[in-house]
Amino acid sequence: MKQSLIIFLTLATSISLSAGGHLPGEKHQSPYSKNALIKMAKRAAPSSISENATFMDFDGTLIAKGTSDWVCMTGSTPQRIAPMCLDEEWRKWNARFMAGEKNDIENQKFGQAYMLMGDVPVDNDVPTSVGMDDHMKSPKTGNFHDSGPHLMLLLPRGVLKQITSNPYAGGSYVMFPNTEWEHLMIPITNVVPAFN
Repeated sequence: MKQSLIIFLTLATSISLSAGGHLPGEKHQSPYSKNALIKMAKRAAPSSISENATFMDFDGTLIAKGTSDWVCMTGSTPQRIAPMCLDEEWRKWNARFMAGEKNDIENQKFGQAYMLMGDVPVDNDVPTSVGMDDHMKSPKTGNFHDSGPHLMLLLPRGVLKQITSNPYAGGSYVMFPNTEWEHLMIPITNVVPAFN
């Protein structure tokens, strides 16, 4: 799970869609129109995924209720970077993570998420990492990387243990290996270290 996914899903799981996506008494203010926000969020996934999705802004505000199981978000900050689209299993997975509950990685159900616009740099090894300073990683000692556009899959550990956790090996790799939060990353472009 990456920084933007943590931020988004923290908001998404703590704010009810049925409550309009914001807390009572709060007003969502955006410099963008609803149509512009939906267009931003749609960039996270193919149109077959995003067309009928529910849309949320970066702060968890409901933009438009969809007819499918997918939820797409504009991004993780007011700049609306790193939009994403998540299925129900990914939303459940994150609810467990944010609540401090255990995740049964041995019997993890299949889930999928899209981040076709990429994400912020993240440590591939530490689920709670939200910045390079958290673990004082360097190109020699850590796996802080820029994953670029990618898909993410939830799979049981029995499948994941067959796949490398090296983000630079080429092809798919496991993020957060040997933790209950490990999942499969499928990069669309080259993964590069997040250092100059």
